Amino acid sequence: MSKDTLDEVDDPGDARDRVAELGLPGEVGFVSRLLRLHRVVQRLLDGVAAGAGLSGADALVITVVSRAAGQRATPAQVSEVLDRSSGGTSLALDRLERTGLVRRVSDGSDRRRVWVELTPEGRAVAARVQADVHRFEAGLGVAEPELADLRRALDRLLALLEPTGG
Repeated sequence: MSKDTLDEVDDPGDARDRVAELGLPGEVGFVSRLLRLHRVVQRLLDGVAAGAGLSGADALVITVVSRAAGQRATPAQVSEVLDRSSGGTSLALDRLERTGLVRRVSDGSDRRRVWVELTPEGRAVAARVQADVHRFEAGLGVAEPELADLRRALDRLLALLEPTGG
């Protein structure tokens, strides 16, 4: 990830200036903060992915597959982890297969099942994307005790906001 990409991540001061210019109320609500955080993280991911020649969405797919047990997953598993439709996942897999980063492999014991595996190039790209994200995280300069607090707070938010049960 380039220095320029890191510099493009939103500065909270810039957003406050834009809010003031528009004459919007200065206090931002909870959901607005979550939406802003989502946009900042999405820009970070898009920047990292672009450095590897991918979209942010495709980078997430290869990351899921690279972190799965045996470095393979079914398309349905990828869809579930990323909370995407099967059609959207299929399109992403088609793109990644055309670029030589993944391959679909039939299951030897159940021909109805297809596995997605990374090619050697796909493993290298996934490792590079993950390393860039970890480098960004380390560059934030947040000490481990505070990171642990932030992780717990995010886990609590996810528990509150994610739907439970089907």
